[in-house]
Amino acid sequence: RDDRGIVTRVIGTLTDITTQKDAELRIQASESRLHGVVQSAMDAIITIDEAQHIVLFNNAAERIFGHQASVMVGQSLDRLLPERFRVSHRAHVEKFGATGITRRTMGSETVQLVGLRSSGEEFPIDASISQVDVGGNRFYTVILRDITERKRAEAEIARSHRELRELSRAANEALEE
Repeated sequence: RDDRGIVTRVIGTLTDITTQKDAELRIQASESRLHGVVQSAMDAIITIDEAQHIVLFNNAAERIFGHQASVMVGQSLDRLLPERFRVSHRAHVEKFGATGITRRTMGSETVQLVGLRSSGEEFPIDASISQVDVGGNRFYTVILRDITERKRAEAEIARSHRELRELSRAANEALEE
């Protein structure tokens, strides 16, 4: 063996280690940016595993549901749903997982989604769901918005329209007399 062969191998090994460290730093930076985006989002972002246990619960989810992420991670998603919806919701998530579709809106015009705050208060939500397979493990992420204020405003508008129709009808009847 000559010294040059050993030196070449050492330099090659150091280059490999440096390249690996650079890649690890880029991954850490990317993860850090993603974490910042998720935590600053105005909508709740919740990720669950195949067993429907929470693995990610962002700041907006804490605010909307009234639970701390440190308490919710590892818990069943059921804690965030009124009891009467838990079985059907679980089945819907499993069915979505089997479809192979990567994302879709949840609920419909006729089906209103409802969340459950830590206080026990139910509230209306809009939500979309996505799924991803990571190393043979499936994860589901829901992005949801508390639409309580929007529903109140819609109800107020509907009430105002009813009152206007009643006033109009009464005015027409008075004119006819």
